[in-house]
Amino acid sequence: MTIYSAVLFIHVVSALGLFIALAAEGAIFFRIRTSQSLEEAKFFIRAFQRLRIIAVPSFLGILVGGLYLAPKWGRGTFWIPFALGATLLIMLIGGLATGMRVARLKTVLSSTENDVSIEAIATKTKDSALLISYGLRAGLGLGIVFLMTAKPELLGSLGALAAGCAAGFLGAAWIRRVSNRVGMVDCVWRQTRRLKAGQKARFEEARS
Repeated sequence: MTIYSAVLFIHVVSALGLFIALAAEGAIFFRIRTSQSLEEAKFFIRAFQRLRIIAVPSFLGILVGGLYLAPKWGRGTFWIPFALGATLLIMLIGGLATGMRVARLKTVLSSTENDVSIEAIATKTKDSALLISYGLRAGLGLGIVFLMTAKPELLGSLGALAAGCAAGFLGAAWIRRVSNRVGMVDCVWRQTRRLKAGQKARFEEARS
């Protein structure tokens, strides 16, 4: 096995790791938005932070591998700098936008009393900026995969990244819509349970 083959293998595996991390992140954000208690929200915040074990090595593998493989393709190849730039953009958005907001959300949840209802801090757990950041990064990742496989020219590279971002935003909008529906159903269900419990308590009190 040559060095080129080994680096290419690490590069591809890192890309797979990136998408695994993004898929897990989307599922975690969905569960945070539909959490029924503070403890459940805290659990998934901790799960999100553990994604660094996958995400950080994957980013390094993609970036370092891309820098090594780029000269092998020669000059005049437009998709390579676009792919590397998109990778750096994913890292920046993930660290600055998502990472900082999740850290603030963790601080808010940690400082909130456990007897406070999850509805009281719904604006924090359902922060739309987290989904926007996620959709943008997922879309850029999708565009990077297209660039790696199709190797288009300038306009094709720009179009691929733009189309990927559009697809990512649509996915984020779908997560928001579905999670809001689930949250409404859970809220109605909990209110119904409280009403039934209250009626049962009044009935028992009347009997006694």
